[in-house]
Amino acid sequence: MRKESHRQLKRSRGAVLVWVAGSLVVLLGAGALSLDYGRLVLSRWRLQAAADAGSLGGAWELGNAMVDQGIREGAAVQVATSIASENRNEGSYSVTFPDTKTCHVLGQENVSMTFARILGFESSTVQAEASARLSAASSVKGLRPLGIQEPESGFVFGEQYLLKIGPHDPTNPDETSYQHFGNFHALAFGGNGANNFREKLKYGYDAIVTENMMVATEPGNMSGPTEDGIDYIIALEIIKEGVDYILDQDGHISWDWYVTHLDELYESPRLITLPVVAEWDVHGRKQVRVVGFANFFLEGVEGTGKDSQVIGRFVEQVIPDSAGGGSGSFGGYSVKLIQ
Repeated sequence: MRKESHRQLKRSRGAVLVWVAGSLVVLLGAGALSLDYGRLVLSRWRLQAAADAGSLGGAWELGNAMVDQGIREGAAVQVATSIASENRNEGSYSVTFPDTKTCHVLGQENVSMTFARILGFESSTVQAEASARLSAASSVKGLRPLGIQEPESGFVFGEQYLLKIGPHDPTNPDETSYQHFGNFHALAFGGNGANNFREKLKYGYDAIVTENMMVATEPGNMSGPTEDGIDYIIALEIIKEGVDYILDQDGHISWDWYVTHLDELYESPRLITLPVVAEWDVHGRKQVRVVGFANFFLEGVEGTGKDSQVIGRFVEQVIPDSAGGGSGSFGGYSVKLIQ
């Protein structure tokens, strides 16, 4: 009896060892496969981040109204691919345009397997896609306190516009009944008075202004604070040695040079964003309604003293620190992911 019991015990121990060994194989295999799965998840996450960044960069290029759509899309392909590759160079990327305002990036990456090769899987392909869309800005931070009303014919790229008017009709300087109603297109952002206006003109308003917001006007010619603010902005421009610039009569880089060097134009401190207001037919310190946002390249101050006025050239551009979904179409864009 004892011998038989001993034999049964040995057989039981052997069966347990076989079961444990088999379980260890399964557990180790599952753990190994989970490591490969984790690698796939991490690779896809990084690929998605790269596709997101690429589509945003590509959509930004679609806002360049200086060139036709084909050239915009060509630039968008280059920028989107470059940005995506910088973020994840193991991937390959294709760029398409569902419409004239949207950039779509599809990324693919082959991920080599380690333990899954035991099961015959040498590698696996992960994919990620993203779409970013250009739309009118609905809210902006960093505005300068000058409000402009859209002309009946709309804004035109490169055309000059009065950003701050003087007391006389610019089309007829001898006209004495020019209706400015005490407002010369200055706004009171975050406070009133000449010093506040000067500071906001120099550095921008650090709060968010939204479409359809009512903002107060800053009555008075404000000629001194205007000249101080505009001169400060233009002085931020850096003239690099060895570059064959075209300079204007004041020694600043001219529009003629910038218009053939658009990358430099979009980086210039002289490119500012202003609120577009519904109308300026208001008397004294009143409120005007913001209907959108537009960008202007500062040419400078024309005239002196109370007759000074600010000249700027209209530029379509994506506005940093902005949100999209605006209803206006004034060339001030925002970019956001939609996929």
